[in-house]
Order: sequence, then C-alpha cells, then structure tokens
Amino acid sequence: MREGISVIIATYNRQDFIAEAIQSVIDQDYNGIIEIIISDDGSIDKTLEICESFKSNININIKILKKPFYCNKQGVSGTRNRGIRKSTQPLISFLDSDDFLLPGHFNKIVAVLEKDDELGFAFCRILELREQNNQKLFRPWTHRRIFKSDIKNPVISRGNVYHTNSFVFRRKVFEKVGLFNESYSNAEDSDLWIRISEHFKGVFSNHYGAAYRIEHGKGQLTKNSGERIISNHLSVHKKALERSYELGLKDSNRIFELKHLILHGKYTNNKFIYSFKYLNLIMKYPFSFLERIPKFYFHIQDKIRRRKWNELQKFKIDL
Repeated sequence: MREGISVIIATYNRQDFIAEAIQSVIDQDYNGIIEIIISDDGSIDKTLEICESFKSNININIKILKKPFYCNKQGVSGTRNRGIRKSTQPLISFLDSDDFLLPGHFNKIVAVLEKDDELGFAFCRILELREQNNQKLFRPWTHRRIFKSDIKNPVISRGNVYHTNSFVFRRKVFEKVGLFNESYSNAEDSDLWIRISEHFKGVFSNHYGAAYRIEHGKGQLTKNSGERIISNHLSVHKKALERSYELGLKDSNRIFELKHLILHGKYTNNKFIYSFKYLNLIMKYPFSFLERIPKFYFHIQDKIRRRKWNELQKFKIDL
C-alpha cells in the first residue's frame, strides 16, 4: 500500500463541473487510501447536493465541509485552509472544482515522490482544456522544457511551470511553513509555493496529471482587478526577497529573479524607468541573466506549439 492522499477540492457554485472533478479522483485506481475533502465557500446552487450524492461510494471517504456560519469572508485561501486542517492523510493535493485529474496521475507522481524521503513535494505537467461543440480539446499549459532552476525556485523562475492541480505535498510541508495566507485575495498560491521552496526540495514528474479549464464560467473563487493583482504579487515578491536574505539562501538566480519581478511590478506603467533599472540589474547579475536566454528560446517555441488544440489521446494519457 502506498501512502494515503487527502485531495482538497475548494468550491463555490460549481454545479456544472464538480461531479467531473470528484469522479476523476474516484477513478484514480490508486494503491493507497484516498480521502476527498470538499470545502465549500457558501454555494447557493446545487453544488452541495451533487457532492452529497457521491457519499454513497464505499471505496473512498468523502468529507463535505460547509462554510462556517461565523465566517464572513469569501476566498479560496480560507476554503483550502479549512480542508487542510480537516485532512488526515500523510500526502496532500489540491484540485480546483472546475478541473479534473487525468487517469493514472496519483500512481505516477507518488512513485516519483517515494524515491526520496527528504522531498517535500512533487509536481507534474498540466493540460489546458476548452470545450467546443461538446468536444473536449486540450493543449499543453506547462512549458515543454523544465529547468533545474524551475524546480528549485518555483514561481520565481518563470510562469507556466507550477499549477495548484499539479502538486502532491508531504504533510510536513504545511507543518513547517504554515497554510495559505488569507490576507491575499490572489497570489496566495504563489506565496505558499515560494515559502515551501525555502525549506523543502521538490521533484518534477514528467507526465500530464490534470486538465485546467480556461473557461471558468461564473462563480470563480478568485476575482480581482488588475491593480489588486499587481499589488498582491508585489507584496509576495518583496517578502520573499526579504526572507531570502534572512534565511541565508545563497542563490544568485533566486535573488535576480525576485528583484526583476519586483521591478516589473513597481514600474508596470513606466517602461522607461523599468528598462533602465533592469539594465542595471543585469549588469549586477550577468550570469543569472544569461540563464534566461534558453528559457526565452523555448518560450517562443511553446507559444507556437500552444496554438493547436488536440484530443486527449494526443498526449499519451493512459485512457
């Protein structure tokens, strides 16, 4: 038997998608305990009714957490945190309630994580999903080439590498660094992944593990203005830079990328000042800048590759 997994599904008014998300977990054929924790943020449609219909499944323990009456905030951070606190298994993963896992995901990613007890987490590739004329079409969300710096410095290195659905964590990760910061209305996931990477090593599992729906519909738990998004990300990156110095993380690439992200956030509306300060940063960290060149090259290739949508079989999923 492999280690048990608690799958936390945060949801709000997802009656159109929640059944597919739950069923994708039930269908994992995983040789270990699976616990599904559905954490609701106050749905007023039929989401909870649909969730209750799955509780008759005798093979998997399903817990449904209703939003506490005393909670007057709405947001994905608090909803996920409620799920983490109620989880009981040694491994923890997250699944957005409008997305779904792909066949064989847990067996593949846990096999990679089991190779080293010191690892705090594993992550995999993600597909984007859209539905057209009642047909599901997919394209890669994750970059084709994953670099060592992507694994070592999640979020900081570049985007389209880590996704909430792509992770499996050991419980000790949250015991060490804490949970999602509920003061952030967005970027809460970036903040947590960065904090985790300050204390734990991760590993990349080279398989597609989940499908991410890009057309969310109504009821998305995280919605903010562009200004609020920039502000939250700027705060996350500034605090991460401060902790890098405090923790003595001697990684020039990490420092360079964090400083670049801060510049980008501060001078979004002033390209001249941004360019000037970025040039100074490059002069201070030339080798770190040079490491960005191959990433840029593959980024261009990925943009071309992502123009085409395909059926799921194209990605060698074990259907």
